[in-house]
Amino acid sequence: MNTRFISTTTAILLLGTALPAFSQSFPALPLRNPNQLPEGYISVQSGISLSIPMTDGDNEKQQQDAIKSFYRIAASNCAALLDTIADACEISGLSSNADIANIDGRGPRLMVRGQVTMAVKLKPGTGASK
Repeated sequence: MNTRFISTTTAILLLGTALPAFSQSFPALPLRNPNQLPEGYISVQSGISLSIPMTDGDNEKQQQDAIKSFYRIAASNCAALLDTIADACEISGLSSNADIANIDGRGPRLMVRGQVTMAVKLKPGTGASK
């Protein structure tokens, strides 16, 4: 039991000495409350759902490809808003889930679902801003 205590203590000490060096290698990011929108912005949410048939082979690669597709679609949401009603757009939150289901008996399908939340500044005349 003493060796576990010593190794835990050693790990904590090593982490404590490495942490300042690690934190200095990256620039400090400004802190912003994700629930607080900048003045003149509104929150826009979009739900995304993909259903992709599974093929025989590498399930992990298929899942990674599907998740990448989800993220590409999520990223394109700001572009669509900028083309239509927004002067500015920034993704402020993103969540996703992936699972395999065989709901209709036609074989396994990879289901990817998620939500993208964006902070959006509307173009003048498109609606009331916050």
